[in-house]
Amino acid sequence: MKIVFIAGPYFGNGDRSKIHDNIRHAEKYQIALANAGMGFFCPHNHTEHFEIKANADENFYRELDMVFLQKTADAIMAIPGWENSSGSRAEIEFAKKKGLPVFFPKSPDDLGEITSWAREA
Repeated sequence: MKIVFIAGPYFGNGDRSKIHDNIRHAEKYQIALANAGMGFFCPHNHTEHFEIKANADENFYRELDMVFLQKTADAIMAIPGWENSSGSRAEIEFAKKKGLPVFFPKSPDDLGEITSWAREA
């Protein structure tokens, strides 16, 4: 099974409401990938609201996400809004340097390119 790493904004400006919205936005892509029978890793849900639950700072989560990207991902999906996230931009840059495919779906329904890649790989 191929694993697609979902990259997109999480912290934003740190507003709890915006963080919640970012998590739910990423979750739509998780659901779409699951419904398509594709493996994924979504850092948004992996550490959902840990900025409240734990004492680690944002850099800890960025480093953790990069470790998962490095060790588990076969491709990366940059969800809308990724360009406003320094963490997502770093993840995409890393993926490109490693030669991982990078996909930019416009919505959770826009998975044709990703599913074609998964079938060919």
